[in-house]
Amino acid sequence: MDALSIVSIGMQDDLQRMSSISQNLANVTTPAYKREIAVTRSFDSHMEQARAVDGKAALPQQQTNTVALDMSHGALRYTGNPLDLAIEGDGYFEVMTDKGPAYTRRGMLHLDTRGRIVTEQGNPLMGVGGELVVSGTSVTVDRNGEVRQSDRLVGQVKLVRFANPNGLVALDNGLFAQGTARLADTGIDGAIRAGYQEGSNVSSPQEMVRLTETVRHFEAMQKIMQGYDDAFEKTLQKLGDF
Repeated sequence: MDALSIVSIGMQDDLQRMSSISQNLANVTTPAYKREIAVTRSFDSHMEQARAVDGKAALPQQQTNTVALDMSHGALRYTGNPLDLAIEGDGYFEVMTDKGPAYTRRGMLHLDTRGRIVTEQGNPLMGVGGELVVSGTSVTVDRNGEVRQSDRLVGQVKLVRFANPNGLVALDNGLFAQGTARLADTGIDGAIRAGYQEGSNVSSPQEMVRLTETVRHFEAMQKIMQGYDDAFEKTLQKLGDF
């Protein structure tokens, strides 16, 4: 592969990295948002899969980043709303969507017209025994996830834990499909905090540093490409003199 092709691939990677950084910065204040990380395959991994051309290893003609999610937890923020639920420690809420169960750490909940505890999009929050339904507005949730109306136990919030949460597949509105994630054999190591929301795990200063690094790398690639273009132009001019 020639140098210009390598530079072109590097610039494409920078553009994809910029897209991830922009997405992260746009969601700094989004509850429970998990930041995107653009992951570039190493040079060695490409060489291992390269084809042999005239006895030399040839790089593939296109290189693309993959986008991974940073599944670390964000800080908890007090809201005072009894139906704002946050998970302290590991675990995910299970909600039921039109396409089946999904998982989230975004616990911005309310009661719908049927008395069900639902997400912002109207997906019912699942309890250990199914949907959680109450008959009034005076609802409390304790650290164990027990849902009470006055002194009456209504149910218990279902929490699930995954052995490999990076296997979850991001959907819209802070939801995840199970994907290749496996349910953990051990229980949840944490508690539910009512009246709190989990914040985004995006660090604005860190993303700005990554933004600056990416812009400078892109500019360096541009200069290299411009240098090759100038050299090629001079070569053509000299050939024209003969």
